[in-house]
Amino acid sequence: MWSSDLTASCLYCGCNSEQRFKDEESLVLFLFVLFEVWDETLRVVAEAYAAKCIWDHNPQLEELSLGENLFVNTGPFNATKALLNWFQEHVDYDFETNNCPEDKMCGHYTQMVWADSNRIGCATHFCDTLEGLGFKKATLLVCDYYPTGNYEGRKPYESGAPCSKCPEKLSLCENNICGNEDFIN
Repeated sequence: MWSSDLTASCLYCGCNSEQRFKDEESLVLFLFVLFEVWDETLRVVAEAYAAKCIWDHNPQLEELSLGENLFVNTGPFNATKALLNWFQEHVDYDFETNNCPEDKMCGHYTQMVWADSNRIGCATHFCDTLEGLGFKKATLLVCDYYPTGNYEGRKPYESGAPCSKCPEKLSLCENNICGNEDFIN
């Protein structure tokens, strides 16, 4: 369980730097609502690539204009753990300078919160052997995002007042989070 002092960075949909999440469930729900649309086509692409059991990004990402996050686990698989693992990279990401220390990873986090990425599809595959890591009996999670994010020199979102830049599809504001009637009710 996350402690109540977990602070999310300012997100395009309007959370301010004081936004706090009391538990894993509220954080995961918040992260997924940002994407607006679960995309079945992206899920199929992620599923096909995950089935190859390769620990490397899909070489067709650029051609398809997709961003991608990968996660592997050799124990019982937990999607929340994967999302939180990626999100936790926000600790090392400096929004003001748009930098991440060379010895850290921040790209999973920045892809998750990339303002222009509005569709997501994820899939898992149980791999007897995972090429590239040599893991045995591992679950590989692949999440594909459209359109891609992580453009060099660009910040993943614009900071600002809560709900000041909610997209039309998420035009309602509840607890400083952009949403729609389905999310808020």
